[in-house]
Amino acid sequence: MRLGERLKEYRNQEGLSQEQLAEKLNVSRQAVTKWENDKGIPDLDNLIVISDELNLSLDELLKGNENVKEKIISDSSAKKWHILVIVYLVAIVVYIAYFAIHHKIFMIGFLIATLFMLFFEIRIFIKEKIYSQKKI
Repeated sequence: MRLGERLKEYRNQEGLSQEQLAEKLNVSRQAVTKWENDKGIPDLDNLIVISDELNLSLDELLKGNENVKEKIISDSSAKKWHILVIVYLVAIVVYIAYFAIHHKIFMIGFLIATLFMLFFEIRIFIKEKIYSQKKI
């Protein structure tokens, strides 16, 4: 059975409408509809909350769904990339500071571009942390 069919079946067993489940998950009803019609896959945080709300294990919900397995793996690797990019951008800022102090070469354009990317990555990283903490 596909994830969407399982989600719909278990939601109905719990006597929840799509709207009620969406409210509990802090998502739109359209997101639940999309998941039930297999047009999208919930992220790992939502899968955990869904399993809690529907009183079943993740194994029961996900068993035999390769698409979900692939999504979970890609989501976890994407979070690791944000940390790596932040570390890389901080290293560039340190490099620019080194050149400014020791060689009297100040690369303002490069510094501005790097700081912009750094703050953008940090913002994404913090938003993901806050979002995942709200789900717990």
